[in-house]
Amino acid sequence: MKLKIKEFREELQLTQKELAEKIGNVQRNVSNWESGASEPDCETILKLAEVFDVSIDELFGKEYSATERQYPVGLDYAILKSIRELTETQKFALMQFLKEMHG
Repeated sequence: MKLKIKEFREELQLTQKELAEKIGNVQRNVSNWESGASEPDCETILKLAEVFDVSIDELFGKEYSATERQYPVGLDYAILKSIRELTETQKFALMQFLKEMHG
């Protein structure tokens, strides 16, 4: 069974190497998974779903209607992409800032 790794990776505009680094793996394995030459183990599947912010069902290709899952677009997507590039410390500082804005 071929997982939708490539589709989700491209949606996040990640290279195979960047994805591999995010899940503690190597680019060669990501390439093999995307081509269907091999499959990730269960632990890696969980990591992939977390990185892609999708369910395991979605990773395995289950389709959801547009009303079930809304993908960020435009400015929302740009903001989300920028947040994902922050360090954990920067994310914490941003969260504090957002809490103060809503205060």
